Amino acid sequence: MWMLLASFLFAVQAAFVKLAGTDVGALEFVFYRGVFGMVIIGLWAYFTGHTVKTRYLWSQLNRGFYGTGGMWLWLYSLAYLPIGTSMTLNNTSPLFMAAILLGLGLFRGKKIEWELTLATVIGFIGVIFILQPEFREGDFFPASMGLLSGFLGALAYFQIKQLARMREPSWRVVFYFSMFNLVFGLIGHTFFENPSLYNVKTIGCIVGTGLTATLAQVCMTKAYAVGNLLLSALLQFSGIIFGCIIGLIFFSDSLGFLSSLGILIIIAAGTGASVITKRKPAAPDE
Repeated sequence: MWMLLASFLFAVQAAFVKLAGTDVGALEFVFYRGVFGMVIIGLWAYFTGHTVKTRYLWSQLNRGFYGTGGMWLWLYSLAYLPIGTSMTLNNTSPLFMAAILLGLGLFRGKKIEWELTLATVIGFIGVIFILQPEFREGDFFPASMGLLSGFLGALAYFQIKQLARMREPSWRVVFYFSMFNLVFGLIGHTFFENPSLYNVKTIGCIVGTGLTATLAQVCMTKAYAVGNLLLSALLQFSGIIFGCIIGLIFFSDSLGFLSSLGILIIIAAGTGASVITKRKPAAPDE
């Protein structure tokens, strides 16, 4: 449920970004995500008597580096690839997670979650049906960067799980990730984007993006911290479904046969994985 809520909030955040159009740069949105995250969590920590100080600064920096680096590579690939192709490559994170867990299981002689691995692959097939990626001549390098963004995303999620095992609260993990967003977004916007156009609409979109992104990050971090890694990763595909629904309602988008089939595949894979996870006893590290 934490991941489903996070996916919905990320889809709403994307709707705010789409509504703003080109009036606000992508990197500036990253900057404001960081601002809202640090301010909201910082104020909450102050008034509730918590502290943002951490004993695991290196792990927090790793999470921030992987997550922010993956975001930057995705934005780069988005500038040179069709949006469906870029989003498909960025959504390979669950596949990388499944591959890494599979390799670790074989190497250490541990039981492998074959059912969840298969469900993840099936869910990704649904993603392909919805986004329908296409590759053109000269797309090799940006496609490689998009694929690398998915890999870094997987490493970020593993880092979240490690921080959870260290008893680091989810909100503190989001605070330091927001700090990375702030610095990265500020530098990137200053040097690579034109000044934004501020009006009532764009300010509303910035506020909406900042609030939904912060809440979504907290929910997603909580999901990876307390839940099964593969199930959480698979349920993250639901964000594409929420995005399609929002597009239908608010942006007059349409769904073809393949997209509709892809949605059904993702729902079936997520439901099957949830049932499988519910029936088996939780592992000590889950």
